[in-house]
Amino acid sequence: MDALEMLFTRYSCREFQKKDVEEEKIHTILRAGMSAPSARNMRPYHIIVMKDRNVIETISKTSVGKNLMNRANVCFAIVGDLNINPAYEFVLNDTSSVITNMLNAAHALGLGACWCGQRRDDDHLVKDVLNLGDKQFVAGFIALGYPAQKKEQIDRYDEKKIHIDRF
Repeated sequence: MDALEMLFTRYSCREFQKKDVEEEKIHTILRAGMSAPSARNMRPYHIIVMKDRNVIETISKTSVGKNLMNRANVCFAIVGDLNINPAYEFVLNDTSSVITNMLNAAHALGLGACWCGQRRDDDHLVKDVLNLGDKQFVAGFIALGYPAQKKEQIDRYDEKKIHIDRF
């Protein structure tokens, strides 16, 4: 699959097969995430690989929308670290780039993945479970596995969203 095909056909997978994801594929996805651009190459993030069903289940109960994590074989928590870069906006941009690269890599490898958001209001609910420090926060979660079904991606290009020079 070439890069453009991968971008145009990726979708958010919410149903997964009961099939383990190979360690090699997990490693490739982690490498892809760490290849994301980062402001001043500070890389203010950490990635927690979650395989323990108890941890995944506990996290999935912390917010609406994360219940699909229970159906995934592996989950990732992408953690922003304000100890590395104190500028929250840059940390959020960098972690978002990491997540996007990981989602795209998963699709390129034939896996399904879904970005599960994390509300800052709920951050205290996951800090204890994941042993995060005061200046660390979960920027997002990724649910990962082999897709239970193929979903055709629709063309999302929309001329109305394009503006030249001004809004």
